[in-house]
Amino acid sequence: MKIKKNSLFICLFAVILLFTATSSARVTPTYAIVNCKIIPVTGSPIENGIIIIRDGLIEALGPQGKISIPEDAEIIKAEGLFAYPGLIDAHTNLFLELPKEEPRRPGTMRTSAAEPRQKEKAQHPDLMALELLKPKKTAVADLHKIGITTVLVAPERGIYAGQSVLLNVNGYKSEPMVIKNLVALHVNFTTARGTYPSSLMGTMAFLRQSFLDTEHYSSHKSQFTKSSRGLKRPEYNPFLEALSPYVVKKNPVFFNCANLEDIKRALGLIKEFKLNGFLTGANEAWRVADLLIKNAKVPLLVSLNFKPPFTSIYVNQGEELKKKAEEEIYPANAANLHKKRLTFALTSQGLKKPSDIPKNVQKAIKAGLPKEEALKAMTIIPAKFLGVSSFLGSLEPGKIANIVLTSGEIFDEKTMVKRVFVDGISFEIKKPPKGEKPTKVNIAGKWSATVSSPMGELETILEIEQDGNEISGSISSNMGKWEIREGILSGNELVLSIEATIMGETMDMAFSGTAENDSIEGIISVMEWSMELKAKKIPEGEF
Repeated sequence: MKIKKNSLFICLFAVILLFTATSSARVTPTYAIVNCKIIPVTGSPIENGIIIIRDGLIEALGPQGKISIPEDAEIIKAEGLFAYPGLIDAHTNLFLELPKEEPRRPGTMRTSAAEPRQKEKAQHPDLMALELLKPKKTAVADLHKIGITTVLVAPERGIYAGQSVLLNVNGYKSEPMVIKNLVALHVNFTTARGTYPSSLMGTMAFLRQSFLDTEHYSSHKSQFTKSSRGLKRPEYNPFLEALSPYVVKKNPVFFNCANLEDIKRALGLIKEFKLNGFLTGANEAWRVADLLIKNAKVPLLVSLNFKPPFTSIYVNQGEELKKKAEEEIYPANAANLHKKRLTFALTSQGLKKPSDIPKNVQKAIKAGLPKEEALKAMTIIPAKFLGVSSFLGSLEPGKIANIVLTSGEIFDEKTMVKRVFVDGISFEIKKPPKGEKPTKVNIAGKWSATVSSPMGELETILEIEQDGNEISGSISSNMGKWEIREGILSGNELVLSIEATIMGETMDMAFSGTAENDSIEGIISVMEWSMELKAKKIPEGEF
């Protein structure tokens, strides 16, 4: 007789967790990439080169005959391939799952005219990108396909958007990806609808006042710490606490510059408050190149989004000029900056999908940006800007093994990425299928499911959401609620990626099976174990 209690299931998962704990340290194999053309970026190309990867680092590289291949190395044959350092995207919102904005209640107002409400959506400098990360396998794969191995992930909503995190895209879990948290504070020259500040003039006044308040708050705290007698204790202010590392300690502040006027505004604030400021977006930077030359110490991160801002002189003079601006004028931004000998990084800020990045780099190259400068702008230059060039951004012994193997020069239109290494972990890029089977099955809704193993059965409820062939949702039982992080339904074939928290530990599971409109059957796999799942759809009236 099958046991329907959870106790044996808990025993099973305890065994799995014990096994996981004893083998959790990720073992990175030793690799030897042989017969490739090495493009170090910081040095001359090496023909017929060899790269040795050990413990996630580049142990050695050089021409054949000068590099010994270790006996324990797995050989990666790379005849005809190019080896590049992994590309760095220094500004993206990929992987973020932002909280939903609460609608402002009609008739609500600020408590006083002199003190803006600090919890309005315009003001959340304490928002941490790290806490909002939800990396999906499809997004990770999309980055690997175009050679991106490192990303700076930043919130982008509101005046004070929040604080970014730098990731090495080495898998599908957030924590192992983190290189550095709290990299920068991100600021937008925008307004807050229905509340203060409701104009750009108000936004500038708000920014200045909040910077001044932070300086005063930090000074008061410092004085109180040194000698508290005779001084009123400063009241704790989480808003100003979040700003303090950036205004007082001079950690990086990224100003998103949607147009040339934003660049002027940002440079003014950087100078006035002696901020460690960066200019991001900046797709009208060429229009103020002389001003940027005078402020050449301010790092410039140029977006590959070539859509003119609504303030552009090219937008309101007919469709023909607007189209020319998007296809010719704005793609030449980077080339024009290079001609002025300005140093900049290229980012995906404002682009809708990763696949647009190589396309737009190609447009920038066609507009006059040299290929080697485009490569530097996505490798060593952003690495220097972000303070990680000692271990990222080029192919050198001792650096992290972030390596991209390509079929040709990396930004050529026909070039394909064949394999990437991130932290020395190999990800082979598989050819996309010729065509997915059409999805005729609708599995959205609630399901009653039984998970069976030799240890017994577990009764669960599946809640499934379906968008075309993309699946998400959850699995609930007495053991808690597990998240279906992503899934694909191709024809009747269903594949799910499940994240389960059991006994305080998180583990990844995979489901593979078949689906009909009223039934699902298949196998859940976790580590070396497998369990059968059978589900029946619950009619809507029985929810």
